[in-house]
Amino acid sequence: MSRLATALVLLLAATACTRDLVRGDPPASASLAATAEASSSAGPSAPAGPRDLGKGRTEQGSFHSSALDRTLKYLVYLPPGYDANPRARYPTAYALHGGSGFVTEWVDYGIFEQADRLMEFGAIPPFLIVLPEGDQEYWVDHVIDKRTGANGEKWGTYAAREVVPTIDARYRTIARPEARAIGGLSMGGHAAMQLSLNFPGIWGVIAATSPSLRPEGDAPTYLGFGADFAARDPLALIKAKPDVARAYVWWIDTGDADPWLAQATAIHDQLVSLGIAHEWHVYSGDHSAQYWSAHVPDYLGYYAKTLCRTAAACPRQQ
Repeated sequence: MSRLATALVLLLAATACTRDLVRGDPPASASLAATAEASSSAGPSAPAGPRDLGKGRTEQGSFHSSALDRTLKYLVYLPPGYDANPRARYPTAYALHGGSGFVTEWVDYGIFEQADRLMEFGAIPPFLIVLPEGDQEYWVDHVIDKRTGANGEKWGTYAAREVVPTIDARYRTIARPEARAIGGLSMGGHAAMQLSLNFPGIWGVIAATSPSLRPEGDAPTYLGFGADFAARDPLALIKAKPDVARAYVWWIDTGDADPWLAQATAIHDQLVSLGIAHEWHVYSGDHSAQYWSAHVPDYLGYYAKTLCRTAAACPRQQ
């Protein structure tokens, strides 16, 4: 079997175990996510073979956050062809880590390795993957509460208003919501929904993996209580902002033994009741590294088909 066939089989096999698809699968994109202009050459040329794409590379960077008054780092995956096509611009997927607080968490689960495997042979189109640093702060603007010591740190503002513009300034992205996805696991899955609903117009695609949806009283106290908690809770935000929720392409997945399966199901049910199309997947597994590693190809495949779904959504050059 050829290496291309092997990559395609891997992608198909990984996506075959999904359980439910709600209200239709978002249309797969025939438009290339990479927006390179074809290079000209004398005479007709055959289409580039999959081996021509090569592998991507990663960079580590940092910047000073004004919102948090500290320097934070990020990792970025630059896809195959990025260096060879200096006029190309690419969509971007932001993948948020969980409560481990480690910027490398998604790397440990194989996201860059799987991206190389799938993009190198053309199984999915190329896009950037950004892994920002979020400590253990739920990627949310904290409340101020002297009783609990919550001091109002603005982790949500940092993620939405500083990380994204920094990446757009330093790399050749397509700086439009249709070309940006935000996903995350556990704490990051909660954040993918919360940030999108509290900071509309930045991302167009949501992927919430195993979201840790702790109820009020069990959640970190910096999420607040009462109205403050509701302003940071994904389910309450969907109920309060249905029109904002409708603006996104949605994915939610969780394990059938995940401790927050019931809470994730409640979000799925709420989206159904509002008539909001979304992908809902309950896989076999729990809230663990083994679960997330097994489904990295599913997440990459979802980003590939939902970023830049039409040619008009993303300009070919700037």
